[in-house]
Amino acid sequence: MKEAMDNILKKAGMYDSTSNPEPVKCKYCGKEKPLTQIKHPFTGEMKWVVCACPCEIKELEDFKKEQEAKEKRVRINRILQLSSQMEDIKSMTFENYKPRKGTEEAYEEIKSAVHNFSNRGKLGVFIFGETGNGKSHLTAAGGNELIKQGYAVIYITEKDLFSRLQATKDFKNNESFQEIMGACLDADLLIWDDFLSSQKLTYEEKDWIFQIINGRERANKPIWATSNITPQEFESNKIAYKLDDKGRTWWRIIGNMNCVFNRASNYRKSKAMSRALGISVEEYENGKGD
Repeated sequence: MKEAMDNILKKAGMYDSTSNPEPVKCKYCGKEKPLTQIKHPFTGEMKWVVCACPCEIKELEDFKKEQEAKEKRVRINRILQLSSQMEDIKSMTFENYKPRKGTEEAYEEIKSAVHNFSNRGKLGVFIFGETGNGKSHLTAAGGNELIKQGYAVIYITEKDLFSRLQATKDFKNNESFQEIMGACLDADLLIWDDFLSSQKLTYEEKDWIFQIINGRERANKPIWATSNITPQEFESNKIAYKLDDKGRTWWRIIGNMNCVFNRASNYRKSKAMSRALGISVEEYENGKGD
């Protein structure tokens, strides 16, 4: 045992002699490696040991960082594949987002969520309001900014999420249930578009929602959700009990999110009506088409 340990210690750079050994030069920088003394585990004698050169340590650290970066890129690319309508989502940025009256609070909340992402933990965002008023573009723009910073982000619509999870049970796609659910839990940010858009949730869908909400809360990871519910629905017991008969899932959701009512009107409607009336969108929304 002693002989085996001595061999291990020699390979690690420990000298047999207790006297100061000849200096050892680093093969990278040519400088002398630092020396130190440690106690031999069996004899108790103080032995000299050659330490790693700072440049060797840096090379190992750089290699470790490079491997971690590669692993993260693979993870991000795998997770991104789950996102809905990827090409459309990529085109949504803060630069081509058109701020409109009523969107100010939602815009500032998403900008703040991006800027402070690393410090917010599980604190997410819940933006609700009329359909077509820019909620999806705004959250996608924030998600794209975080992707640029190296975060793994999933953007998925509720309908797409449920259909893909259901398809795994029917053997109609190549993704497994564990892959989809795992990605939803593992992503740094989950953007859940059209949350509660289903008129009637099945027991299974309620369970899927709970698994994702509960799993991300436990992992201290946020969700950004958009929803077309009205302020009246937001405050009603009907919404609170839609996910379970005690309202626990709903209160867990909004308890972990900054909730913002996007007051802007339906941009698609404004655009269509302004075109029909031969005026600009701004003129229509300011009441000039009345």
